[in-house]
Amino acid sequence: MVVKTFACAVLLLLASSLALAQEEPLPVPPGEQPEEFERIIQQMKFDKPTRIVGRLQSFDGYEDAIWIVWTHVHDGRRWRDVQNEMMFKVLPRDAGMMDFFRKLKLGMSVHMTVQMDEDGNRRVLSLDEGA
Repeated sequence: MVVKTFACAVLLLLASSLALAQEEPLPVPPGEQPEEFERIIQQMKFDKPTRIVGRLQSFDGYEDAIWIVWTHVHDGRRWRDVQNEMMFKVLPRDAGMMDFFRKLKLGMSVHMTVQMDEDGNRRVLSLDEGA
């Protein structure tokens, strides 16, 4: 009798779990994300040189690179706040630029022009004066 009761309880629990799982909305298919997601995805591609401001967060422990919190982007006319600040890694143009980064204090804002390189890394093309 105990075995039958236990088996019935397990079946009831399994059936209710399946019913709940079916009520959850399905994930959004690729290419059908809300416009805001698509804008953020495009913004992160850096397929052309892009002037940005980032707050120096840390130095990468595995390669000569820095981690920044992206705060502003220049749209060609003026600086705009980045609505969802994102942290990501950027690689310096050369060893001299990395030496410059190492002299900065964490938390400092850095104006730079960044573009995705052929290996898919965000590469600092130049440092810009804050404007």
